[in-house]
Amino acid sequence: MSDTAMSQTVKHPDAVEHYLLRLRRALGSVKAESVDEILSDIRSHIEERVAASPVPAGQAVMEVLERLGTPQQLAANYRAEGLLERASVSSGPLLLLRATFYWALTGLGGFVALLILLFGYLFGISFLVTAVLKPFYGDRVGLWVGPDTLQLGAHMGSEPLPAGRELLGYWIIPLGLVIGLLSLILTTLFVRWLIRRQRTRWQAMPALD
Repeated sequence: MSDTAMSQTVKHPDAVEHYLLRLRRALGSVKAESVDEILSDIRSHIEERVAASPVPAGQAVMEVLERLGTPQQLAANYRAEGLLERASVSSGPLLLLRATFYWALTGLGGFVALLILLFGYLFGISFLVTAVLKPFYGDRVGLWVGPDTLQLGAHMGSEPLPAGRELLGYWIIPLGLVIGLLSLILTTLFVRWLIRRQRTRWQAMPALD
């Protein structure tokens, strides 16, 4: 960076330093060495953009900070990116849930991925639980179908059974195990694919533009 460009940025240090201080606070639990690297990259980015801008330095600084977004938004992006990197090679459900939750905070794509993950896991777990409970509760566990009924689950105690007929009988055990496991596996693989796709998009974008 040229001495002239550097001096232009230094003339307006308060806005930049205030932004970086808020970003440091917003990054929270991110490792200290990673925080220092992020702040250094952001500072370099601001200086480069100010140097390349044809407008006065003060206006250029404010425009660059506006394009970066709020410190909270930028911090959420960095946290999501770190979690997505780990989740893209992991099958751990808690890590996938955390990663997609933080991704959901950054945009609609993450929100959709989180809904898919939650629905797929709940769907799979429902079948697995039904399969496990069937031997112990017999005709009170199963898949009921009727004109106005489609219900999977267990009905304990004096709870009335759903209208309609129980469709699968004890076939719910092998089917529930297979469908439940497949749902968990396919949901995990699909969400990991979405995560890798999103990371590829982020990496293809010009840094901090």
